[in-house]
Amino acid sequence: MSRMGRDYLKVGQVMEILRQRGVRLIAINDNVDTEKGDNDMTPFLNIMYEFYARDTSRKIKSVFKAKGMSGKHLTGTVIYGYLWDEKRENWIVDDEAAAVVRRIFAMSLAGYGPYQIATRLTQDKVEIPSVHLARFDEGVNRTKPVKDIYGWGSSTIVHILKKREYLGHTVNFKTRKHFKDKKSHYVDESEWMIFENTHAPIIDQETFDNVQRIRGNVKRYPDGWGEAAPLTGLMYCADCGGKMFPTR
Repeated sequence: MSRMGRDYLKVGQVMEILRQRGVRLIAINDNVDTEKGDNDMTPFLNIMYEFYARDTSRKIKSVFKAKGMSGKHLTGTVIYGYLWDEKRENWIVDDEAAAVVRRIFAMSLAGYGPYQIATRLTQDKVEIPSVHLARFDEGVNRTKPVKDIYGWGSSTIVHILKKREYLGHTVNFKTRKHFKDKKSHYVDESEWMIFENTHAPIIDQETFDNVQRIRGNVKRYPDGWGEAAPLTGLMYCADCGGKMFPTR
């Protein structure tokens, strides 16, 4: 019965649906056979199985929390721009990818928006992160076929520009899982744990801060981010003090 689900209420609902549709359910270890009638202990067994799953999840989280609080990377994957060392304990700079990351930050400082940066990288035939990492047998999508190995997207650029890891910091506890659905859910930034200078930086603090300032001030238009103007979001009206943006 513990294999049917983690939620005792949903397990009970599934069992009732099976009964209504005339499906016989047999769970040998739990002495359940619906053809022989209802087992009064089944609901209690389901509750105990959920408790066991919850307790196991709590113990695993404690182990991960202890590891995360020590400043070690909780993820088994590296981000674009880094590779694992031989012992898979520390991140080392991947010079080829790091050059692309620096280029992306430099273009953002120059006033280019995510779409423009992605277009330029595609035109220059720069491999997308998943394809590049797959060459080193890294990344979560290393075994999946890719239609366009140079098909950069705006969302990829945005994610790269936001990552504090490029400052040489380890950022843990950005997501949280629930033992029932096993899905990762992003948590508020105030709950992150940031450990500084745990690996070599690719981007300096001033560059990172300036890019965040630019990205935070940019006003979005239906057809883009006002990308043609290098000073987008950085100029203010001398009279009212309001932010100035390009108009079309």
